Amino acid sequence: MGDNSVEAWLSDHSWHKLADSVSEPLLTIAADGRLAHVNSAIESCLGYPAASFILLFNQLLGANQDRRLLLLQETIDRLQRQISEGQASSHTTEALELQHRDGFHVSCELLCVAQPAGGLLCLLQKTQAAGHAHESQALAAKVLDSSLSGIYITDAAGKIVQVNRAFSRLTEFSAAEVLGQSPQCLDVERYAAAYFKSISDSLERKGSWEGEIQHRRKGGQVFPAWVSITVLRDELGAIINTISHFSDITEKKNSDHKIHRLAYIDPLTDLPNRSLFADRFAQALGRAKRQNAMVALLFLDLDGFKTINDSLGYACGDRLLREAAQRLRDCVRTDDTVARLGGDEFAVILGDLSDRAAAMTAAAHIAEKVRHVLAEAFLLEDKRLLTGASIGIAFYPSDGAEPSTLLQHADTAMYHAKAQGKNNYQFYSAGLNERAREQLALESELRVAIDSGQLELHYQPILSASEGAPVAVEALVRWQHPSRGMIMPNDFITMAEDSGLIRPLGTWVLREACAQLRIWQEQGVAVERVAINVSAKQFKEGHLLQTLHEVMAEHQLEPASIEIELTESALMADHHFVQQSLEEIKRLGVSISIDDFGAGYSSLSHLKHLPIDTIKVDRSFISGLPAREDKQIVQAIIALGKSLNLRTVAEGIETPLQLEFVQELGCDEVQGFMLSQPMPAKDILLW
Repeated sequence: MGDNSVEAWLSDHSWHKLADSVSEPLLTIAADGRLAHVNSAIESCLGYPAASFILLFNQLLGANQDRRLLLLQETIDRLQRQISEGQASSHTTEALELQHRDGFHVSCELLCVAQPAGGLLCLLQKTQAAGHAHESQALAAKVLDSSLSGIYITDAAGKIVQVNRAFSRLTEFSAAEVLGQSPQCLDVERYAAAYFKSISDSLERKGSWEGEIQHRRKGGQVFPAWVSITVLRDELGAIINTISHFSDITEKKNSDHKIHRLAYIDPLTDLPNRSLFADRFAQALGRAKRQNAMVALLFLDLDGFKTINDSLGYACGDRLLREAAQRLRDCVRTDDTVARLGGDEFAVILGDLSDRAAAMTAAAHIAEKVRHVLAEAFLLEDKRLLTGASIGIAFYPSDGAEPSTLLQHADTAMYHAKAQGKNNYQFYSAGLNERAREQLALESELRVAIDSGQLELHYQPILSASEGAPVAVEALVRWQHPSRGMIMPNDFITMAEDSGLIRPLGTWVLREACAQLRIWQEQGVAVERVAINVSAKQFKEGHLLQTLHEVMAEHQLEPASIEIELTESALMADHHFVQQSLEEIKRLGVSISIDDFGAGYSSLSHLKHLPIDTIKVDRSFISGLPAREDKQIVQAIIALGKSLNLRTVAEGIETPLQLEFVQELGCDEVQGFMLSQPMPAKDILLW
């Protein structure tokens, strides 16, 4: 090159190619101190594109506003001056700690070589430690941005100096919108100043804080966040930065809420379940103990729910329970607890009652209110359903100090309410426990009675309505107790169903009735058929068909001489099971009768497909004669029987007027105390 000036030297494109092929930054400094050229390696070293670096370097000459490249400029300027003055070698090296464009420091070694025209050729080499530091800082930056948690860093003045990508994703704020701002842009105006002061105190005292805070997105939407805050301190212990991590815990809280509901809330009625009831009951008792107050516990059961559930199906029963639950909620105070314990059983906790008089008044008031609202008709599936509530009431501490004791005593009082005619409430008393013990003893004695010959059958004749001649008898069980005397079925059949004794009891009745029928046939007594009651529970257990097979084979009876009586509600539970079971019984040749017809909620469209032979008009309609409404019902039932070609029987005939009325309507058979009382088998011979 003939011209030794830097400009001429740089204008040579071959020099540009040579400089750009160098892997480390190569800076060419003109004689006046300007940066004339830098190769592209400067970007990998300090983060600046070459053109930007030249502009920034040259603007910095003589300026102090931006200090990012000032150290490099001052060093080159000083070395250039020292070389020109002979104070330094024409090949001079100096170590520098430069600032990368992203803010971190880079350790470098600057090699300056004097040029003939007075300029410098400078090579900038990163030291090995600087390379590692750069890599570590780059890795830290990647970790920060790849975190799924939102992260923001504040300086000593509490201003945000750095955020990661997750921060913008979670809050909808871009980095540019929050840098230099206070984190209060995320705050929700629902926390008192004392709350944030407690966070500051924790950071000052322990250097960290963790907890839940409601954050606000840019659009105003509030979300729950789990926040962890740590502080960085300088050598003197002063806080220079805070680092905050947060995550959106909306889904977790929703999941926790669902888990809580599954564990503590009854899914059908949305009321507290037995677990949550037990927890609240224990809390109410603990509070009452501390305050020397009282608690009332109401235990209630829906009257007639089983019949509705069995006859109309579980879906209808569920809707009834939901409606009943809502009515119960409306009866109590906000602080009181209404819970569903299972089935159609509910409990109400009335707490914070000052004394026994206040407790009894409050409990009686709520019980009467509950009784009244549950006695009102439920309109479900275009049906008007009637139920009620039997309610038992026990008090803490007079009736017990433990939750289980109080629940047991309230349950005992509830059963006493049922025994008193249902749809009423009863307070617990010690005498009720005695009656409960007697009932339990009676259950044990019934087990013995079935096997020890204490049971016997009485038979009530069924007469032809037109001729008055006996055409059948109905077998009715009696219990001849050795010390209690004669016990009627109303006093032990329900107990047998509840205790599981109905199957052996029902089997005994069926075998005994068939054995007696065989004896009458051998004696020449004209009994065309014997009607045998089968409980709904016995029928649903599915053993009836097998027992009929065994009994008929054992006593060599004509199937048509046996009639099975089932209540209307027993036929409405599981339509497929009922249809199949009755058809199998019918194939045996056994007659099938529906007892208490009209008292249930059966569907006529279902009944007409069942293989039944007889319907017996419920005695409640017969006893109501000659009232106009009962007349119409009885007339409709008998007309229905004729239209379906079924035998109709009016049971419960007590007066001549009742007899005349059913005869006029064309009823086939009649039965009742006026015509004949139930009698022992031996008396049938004389009748």
